[in-house]
Amino acid sequence: MPAKLENESPRDRILMTAPDLFYRQGYRATGINEVIEKAGVAKATFYAHFPTKDDLCLAYLKHRNAQEYKEITDFVNSKRTPRTRFFGVMDSMEAWAVRTKFRGCQFINMVPEVPDHSSELRREGHLHYDGARALIRKLAQELIESDPHEYGHLDANTLTEDYMTHLAGAIALAGVYNELWPIKNGMSAVRRLVEK
Repeated sequence: MPAKLENESPRDRILMTAPDLFYRQGYRATGINEVIEKAGVAKATFYAHFPTKDDLCLAYLKHRNAQEYKEITDFVNSKRTPRTRFFGVMDSMEAWAVRTKFRGCQFINMVPEVPDHSSELRREGHLHYDGARALIRKLAQELIESDPHEYGHLDANTLTEDYMTHLAGAIALAGVYNELWPIKNGMSAVRRLVEK
């Protein structure tokens, strides 16, 4: 067991071990026994906290959802103008891609592995991107209202859906190519969305 886990509770050890495995290997390739071994907990202890693999994965996705939303909104809120705030969601992806070593989005990577469309894991993926969509929609409306002469020709709903497509595509391709150019192209594409 890694030294950083020694002083943690069994539940915390599991929650600190599972994310890297799920993120690197995916949902199907990550086995419960591997999590148990790397977390240094007994099988009975694991199942007392997480009765199923889905329960563990859902806890992981919920945590990542909240954490990533905070990171993005903190970045956006550090911007001073409606225009830079609007671009902030996409602009935050460059540092994120480098920090995550181009592993891509865990929701894009893992959720399609779950065949049951009514699964809570899939619903968490929807919640993640619905949250991004709502934030972008709010920022789009803020941008349009900030200067009706410059941005009044834009429709907030259309702008949001186009932005979401560029955002998700840039994230996915950066993971495929292990390079930043898709995110840079996505940034340029989002900037073009607001041009007359």
